[in-house]
Amino acid sequence: MQAVYGNQCVDVSTVGRWVKQFKDGELWQADLSDKTRSGRPVTASDQLHQDSVEELICGNRRIKQKDSAIVLAISKERVGHITDVLGF
Repeated sequence: MQAVYGNQCVDVSTVGRWVKQFKDGELWQADLSDKTRSGRPVTASDQLHQDSVEELICGNRRIKQKDSAIVLAISKERVGHITDVLGF
């Protein structure tokens, strides 16, 4: 695997730990959903920002994501996510 993935490959000991956990039945008990974590909550995709992005795009169909992000003080990635959600 290291020949293909190089340093991006997980260590053999990590794979061994995973196999042991799965054999012990922890596989079926695993919770794969996102857990609540401390830190800053994601608020850039709320309805207010969606409405603002939609208004900017409707006002200027040629506006770039970068420019929208600067105007709204959110990341370019969030603007891209919102435009995907809105179907632009």
